[in-house]
Amino acid sequence: MVMFASYLEDPVAWAEDLVNTYNIVRETEKMPDAAALADLLVTHGIRLDTLPTPRDLEHARALRPALREVFAAPDETTAVTLLNDILAGHRSQPHYTRHDGGPWHLHIADPASPPVDQYAVNAAMGLLAVVTATGTSRLHICVGHRCAEVFVDVSRNQSRRFCSPHICGNRASAAAHRARLRTRNPHQENTG
Repeated sequence: MVMFASYLEDPVAWAEDLVNTYNIVRETEKMPDAAALADLLVTHGIRLDTLPTPRDLEHARALRPALREVFAAPDETTAVTLLNDILAGHRSQPHYTRHDGGPWHLHIADPASPPVDQYAVNAAMGLLAVVTATGTSRLHICVGHRCAEVFVDVSRNQSRRFCSPHICGNRASAAAHRARLRTRNPHQENTG
C-alpha cells in the first residue's frame, strides 16, 4: 500500500467520496439535499456551526465535475493546474495550528471559510499529494459496467481497474465467465 503524507491521506478519500455522490453513467444523485451534504461534511471532520444551505449544496455539486476532471486528466501538469484552480477558487490559506492536544501541523483551508470551501481545499491537497508523489497513474475511473466512479489506486502494483473489487470486479468476473461459457457451448441443447 502506498502511503501519502498523513495529513493528506484522508482528504484523498474526500475527493473520491464527493465525486462519487453522482453517478454520471446512470445519472444517479446520491447527495439529494443539504442534509446529505451535512452528513458528508461531518463524516470527513468538517465542523458545522449551522446546517448547509441549498446554496452550499449547489457549490458542492459544482465541485464534483472539477474534481472528476482531475481523475481523467491526461497528465500530471493538467492535473496540477486543475487542482491549483480549485485551491484558488476555494480560499486556500496555508497556516500552522494545533488543537485537541496535538502537535503543530499544517492546515490548508481558511478556518473561517464556508464548509464546502474547506472540504474543497482539503480534497484538492489530498489529490495534489498523490499527483506530485506518483503522477496521475494512481487516479482512475472505474471500468465497471455502468459505474464510472473514481478512486485512487493505492495497491502496490497499481493494478486496480474497478472502484470495488467486491462489487464491480465480481460483476466483471461473472460476466466474463458467462461469456466464456457461451463461447464454449454456443449451441448447447437444453436436455431438461
